[in-house]
Amino acid sequence: MKKIKINAKAAPIMKQMLSKINCGFKNIEIQLLHEFVSKIEYKDTKSSIEKYGVDISVVHTPLISVEGEVLLEEISLIHLLKEKYFNIFDDTCKYAQYIADFEKHRIKVVIHNTWSKEDWKITNLIEEKIAPKIKHVLDKYKNIDLVVENSTSVGEKTFKSILSMEDVSYSVNELKRTIGNRVNTLIDTCHMMMNWEAWRRITYNDLKDWNIAFDQSTIYGELGLIHLNNVRDTGIKNEDHGIAFDKNIDDDMKRLKEIMNVYDKYAECEITIEVREDDYEGVPKNLIKTTEALRQLGYELDLGK
Repeated sequence: MKKIKINAKAAPIMKQMLSKINCGFKNIEIQLLHEFVSKIEYKDTKSSIEKYGVDISVVHTPLISVEGEVLLEEISLIHLLKEKYFNIFDDTCKYAQYIADFEKHRIKVVIHNTWSKEDWKITNLIEEKIAPKIKHVLDKYKNIDLVVENSTSVGEKTFKSILSMEDVSYSVNELKRTIGNRVNTLIDTCHMMMNWEAWRRITYNDLKDWNIAFDQSTIYGELGLIHLNNVRDTGIKNEDHGIAFDKNIDDDMKRLKEIMNVYDKYAECEITIEVREDDYEGVPKNLIKTTEALRQLGYELDLGK
């Protein structure tokens, strides 16, 4: 089997990064926690690279509070129409370029898509409004690429129109018309399974098919990144969302094997193991569980040097 580059997820806080480094994980996807990156976060990022040899290849935009709501959301393409969220996106890309200057390689920035292909086609908002704004940012930060992630269909208060990976790939292809090949699709396996389960419970129609999901993800180009994570029940409760794959649980291994068999067929990209932990500054038990499950399937993993 091919060797796969595996990223751990960590905030740009030294204690969080050290919890991964001390367990052998030096490839990192950064999860921003605040709307704007702080000086101490810049400092800890620099130290992690210079002192510990961390290789950061992905930066995830921060969670945001939309219109003063207590509930937090991921930054999605549609949010960029509002100046506040566009400025947050710009700040994320500025930080990613800072990392690129140290690492001497390109950095992926993650942003979500919450809209369906049909909504994008009707409104034409990507071509007319969103893509030009993104181009303005990418023109400033030359070593940054985007990966657009599938959101969940079920929001905190209502449903979103996204359902399939075709919705994401369509938005990516529309962006490509303006920004070229500096954008690709990201598939989050937990979000995909949540969408299938929500649709099944509402319509009694089971859409689950990893071959279709990966095929839709690669309609217009290579897959840019995978967020590998598991789900329990509907995945709506925190404890059921973004959980580990456990090598000692048959259903987990069956599900992981299904995903990875299709990954082998369709993708060459790096994988971020994006799982919840009880303590993000302690031993990353769920991250370790998932790597053990991948190794049980026979994969050789590149965790960084």
